[in-house]
Amino acid sequence: MEMLLFSERSVWTMIHGIGLGGGALMALAAALFFLLATQPAPGGAVAESQARRFAWLTAVIAGLLWLTVLIGTYVSFPAYRASPPEGAIDLSAYPRSLIQSDPRTAWLHSFAMEIKEHVPWIAAMVATAVAFTTARYRSTLLKDRELRGMVTKMLALAFVLVAAAALLGTFINKVAPLE
Repeated sequence: MEMLLFSERSVWTMIHGIGLGGGALMALAAALFFLLATQPAPGGAVAESQARRFAWLTAVIAGLLWLTVLIGTYVSFPAYRASPPEGAIDLSAYPRSLIQSDPRTAWLHSFAMEIKEHVPWIAAMVATAVAFTTARYRSTLLKDRELRGMVTKMLALAFVLVAAAALLGTFINKVAPLE
């Protein structure tokens, strides 16, 4: 039997978690840093180029999160939920069954995986709302204190949701990797 360094399932898991999810987390951190570090000049002047770049950054965040959610839902998740054949003893190819077979790790399915199935969708929707707002209000967003505060809070919420899903995904993958 030939041993592969990476299986197709593990490559998709890495694309989903490290590539897209990690990229989204880094972009969210960059957007939050931008909002917290930049202040309008006296008189409310904001460089149009800054506003345009920020709008593009939020669009990239929304795109990364939607790709992460869709690949997680339609590529990684079905492999996670695969049912073992009747009488199977080695459950390593069936992550959900492997996790549920041990009472010490069963919480990973009943809590962590349930959160991972729903919370990332919310994060993607929030990021899409932010991208729309930044595209629609561009330089006004950076000058308007209330609007800027709302966008900062929405980005922070998306960051927390994505970070929580990523942490739980790491726990799940540590116990029952998709190989």
